[in-house]
Amino acid sequence: MKNKTVKFNIKLIQDNKVYLPLSDVVKALGYKRADFINEHSQLIEKISGVQCIRETDYNNLLAENESALHKQGQIEITRIETLRSKIDSVMSFQGLKFALARDYLQMMAARTGCKSVEQYVLTHEIPQEKQKALQELMQDGKSNSNYRSMIEFIHDKERFDIDKIRNFGLDVQYLTSIDCTGNVGLDAYIVGQGVFHSFSDLGDYEQWHDLYKDDDGNLILPWCDYIKNEEMLINLSENRIDRDFRQYNAIENMIWCIDNLGVDITAIEDYEYEVFGCHTNTIDFAMPIELLVKLIKPNAVSTIYTDKLIDVETFRTITDFNSERVFEEDYKN
Repeated sequence: MKNKTVKFNIKLIQDNKVYLPLSDVVKALGYKRADFINEHSQLIEKISGVQCIRETDYNNLLAENESALHKQGQIEITRIETLRSKIDSVMSFQGLKFALARDYLQMMAARTGCKSVEQYVLTHEIPQEKQKALQELMQDGKSNSNYRSMIEFIHDKERFDIDKIRNFGLDVQYLTSIDCTGNVGLDAYIVGQGVFHSFSDLGDYEQWHDLYKDDDGNLILPWCDYIKNEEMLINLSENRIDRDFRQYNAIENMIWCIDNLGVDITAIEDYEYEVFGCHTNTIDFAMPIELLVKLIKPNAVSTIYTDKLIDVETFRTITDFNSERVFEEDYKN
């Protein structure tokens, strides 16, 4: 019973933030209630008389607790999207549309038999935009498509044979990021003795699927730039880096490279994503700004980082409608 997954059947929403009952949190994290309150009193808030902590704070604690994460299976993500906020966003552009597309609106008003542009916008444009926003909110299945695509690539042996890679003494590591809105990102790395190299499903130059050993027993990685029609063979066995990157997680490997390989810092104001990075034949990674801030001051960034893959199909989305009959005009018909 102690290893049973704790399900958060009750969640509290306040100011578009999700809170979890403390009674469930302590069970999920394996704490006694008194011990948790003593260690993390600053995280506890009362919502409608119930002691709670924010879901993002819970995820931070869970990501650092290996045994609890193993028991729970994954972190807890609830995304809140409101139809009203989407409609308000659409309405905010109506003034700009009047200014830039008045001729078009006049033409459409004449076609639809409206007496003025204003009448056309009120009877046609705005209702159409509302329905479009509603459909976008309902089509949650398309969210996190990049993450889903990467997962499909990793499990597709026709494109990426992970068993073959492991047979050559290499392995795969993951760095999954989940922000407070439920958006999931995935960075993946080939790791081994002296090898820590990122890869993706976007057609990299490195042909990991075609790894082989030459007659001398060297591990060879074909490399090809199809645009420039350039090819070369990278000898992964010939590197002087005395570290087996398989023994550590992706973040630990980044930190080691920064400390030991003379990695230069990129000017933050000149680059949107990468702060530290290294790009050689056997070492290739980029440390994003958010991760660097997270390492320096964990509470400053709500994004969660974990070395586990996340099942996005179980994510919950809370919206402010129960059916497609949600607008005033729907009830008039």
